[in-house]
Amino acid sequence: MANKRDRRLRDWKEIAGFFGRDERTVRRWEQQRGLPVHRISGGARSLVFAYTDELEAWLRGDEPPQQDETAALAEEPIAAKPVVPEAPAAAVLKGTTGPHWRTVLGLGAIAMVLAAFAGAVVARDAAAPPARIVYHPQSRVQNLYLDAVYHLGTRQADGLTHAIQLLTEATTLDPNYADAYVKLAEAYNTVSQFTLMPSNEAYPRALAAAGRAIALDPDNAGAYAALAFTTFYWTKDFPKSRELFEQAIRLDPDAAQTHHWYALTLLVSGETATPLSEITRAQELNPESRAIVANKALILFYAGRVDDAVMILQQLAKAEPNLRSPPEYLATIYLDQGRFTDFLREYRRAAEIASNGARLAIADAAAKGLREAGGAGLLSAMYAEQKRQYENNLEPAYKVAGTAAMLGRDDEAISYLQEALRRKEDDMLGIRIEPPFKGLRTDARYRAIVEHEGFRPAPLPGA
Repeated sequence: MANKRDRRLRDWKEIAGFFGRDERTVRRWEQQRGLPVHRISGGARSLVFAYTDELEAWLRGDEPPQQDETAALAEEPIAAKPVVPEAPAAAVLKGTTGPHWRTVLGLGAIAMVLAAFAGAVVARDAAAPPARIVYHPQSRVQNLYLDAVYHLGTRQADGLTHAIQLLTEATTLDPNYADAYVKLAEAYNTVSQFTLMPSNEAYPRALAAAGRAIALDPDNAGAYAALAFTTFYWTKDFPKSRELFEQAIRLDPDAAQTHHWYALTLLVSGETATPLSEITRAQELNPESRAIVANKALILFYAGRVDDAVMILQQLAKAEPNLRSPPEYLATIYLDQGRFTDFLREYRRAAEIASNGARLAIADAAAKGLREAGGAGLLSAMYAEQKRQYENNLEPAYKVAGTAAMLGRDDEAISYLQEALRRKEDDMLGIRIEPPFKGLRTDARYRAIVEHEGFRPAPLPGA
């Protein structure tokens, strides 16, 4: 026992130093991965200690060693949680761990997952278990998971694809690993946002993975956050999405990703104060996240703090030249401000990062129009090329509608918006707030489209 205590780490800083990571990471590992950290009975939760041999065993994936009597007395007691039976939807979702992932789930499956969610909440409240049991995967599976989390965090095409491969392998090797399903759901949500996979393929897979995670672990905050994201962007059930996000935050108020996603969904609904509060909290929890910084800048823009947004995005673009969101967001801001040369530079850069040939052709046409006839020439040339790319199914109707609206061609803008609505284009979620449509906000046809998408139209002037 004396030897064991000689290898005792006395606080979070020493535990983090043992792994060569920061304190935030090892705290998360304790919550999500069962890192063997002990607490002093009766003390604050920040008063912790750990034994290096237990940490080494955790890294190897060994069973936790039996503790001697004295050590057990020093720890905060943890009550065991009874095993929760699988939710009824699990039978539907089990097949999604194998080749049947390619089957696209319909709205009936979505309803079943949400029903399972409701059942899980009722079951949890009725049983009122005092604590969660932390699941310990084998070391090989855990290593796959940790590698996948790293690649997912890159927010690059190759990284996202590799993360899905690693997580698919992890869930195949261990179909009871709820956290791996959570990250798989997050990966599919993200690839859809990056247009690396059609939304009608990616979102149902995200839905299935999140549902499987909830069936395995009804108190898994990350699973509810992933399901909330899919519910917002795929099924567009905005009240249910909000309920799920708030449930996730109650379960884990320190999850940066949940606050981040929640902020974005509130933003497109037309709010600014609460999204800014949520994204600020996300940044406090994860100040290293490039995606959070970029989206905070976007929220600042919509809150009217244009200079702050531009400064953040310019700094981020310089530090991360291969990240697509900074030039995309800067292009949006510069076009709204009539800074056409700056707009073209950022629009082209975003197209280059995305390897989007259609957008590069649009940039070339817009540049020619700017040289020949200034800002009006840029918009006219851009509109003509966008329509050509649209006819080849390489540009969304929604984007064509935005340029038509900026040119004052209201009837054409409405026509393209109606086509985007018919096609169920993902970009339609921006209809309530995006700058190109400011001139249409008093148009009854536009307001009807906004309402059809599930949003409340902006107040009319003088209302």
